[in-house]
Amino acid sequence: MPKKYSHTDCFEFFDVVPRNTRWSWSGRSEDGTSVAVTLWQDRFEEKGRVYRSWKTDRPGEWKSRPGFVELIDNLAVARDNADGAVHVILAQAHDRDAVPRSIARCFPQPNLKMRIVELNEDEGTFVLERIDLPMIHNQENCDSATGLMNTRDGT
Repeated sequence: MPKKYSHTDCFEFFDVVPRNTRWSWSGRSEDGTSVAVTLWQDRFEEKGRVYRSWKTDRPGEWKSRPGFVELIDNLAVARDNADGAVHVILAQAHDRDAVPRSIARCFPQPNLKMRIVELNEDEGTFVLERIDLPMIHNQENCDSATGLMNTRDGT
């Protein structure tokens, strides 16, 4: 059975600090060279290679959500200080259709790094692309299609 992580545990796994453990979706190291972002597991595209921000807000509405504002800020820090690379925390939603969503389970993904290929700080949109990395954990625990650590209980 996979280890159960809290969202705080996931940030600690990557040695990054979120601004607020209740609403942060990202964190960064003090020097800005390491950033981790929380991404919804079901919103990856192209077999786990691409992740796009969603455009369900009215223009500018994202600026009223501090966790999302911090996420965009941290993506800009990663772009400027870490060659656009970010660590990934996968999140599973309690209810995929809820707005806003809440995290049922989350997992740090040491075998998955994404690079920022688009970031619009005015619109609050971004596109991330998977960086191919050598596997650092037992591949038996990974999904063969995406390379992501298995997050289902008992498999």
